Amino acid sequence: MRNSLRALEGVSQVEVDLDEKLATVTYATAVVETAAMIAATTNVGFPSSIKIAESN
Repeated sequence: MRNSLRALEGVSQVEVDLDEKLATVTYATAVVETAAMIAATTNVGFPSSIKIAESN
């Protein structure tokens, strides 16, 4: 899953927590769409959805 996200143009960082079933992705919103990230993870067997991080 990590590599499928890193392969997308605009993704700069991917951190995966397998225990929590959570990936934190840092990306350029002007370059890559969330739908492309969902498709990338789903295509390698990890169906996903977006969870927006809460800002402090």
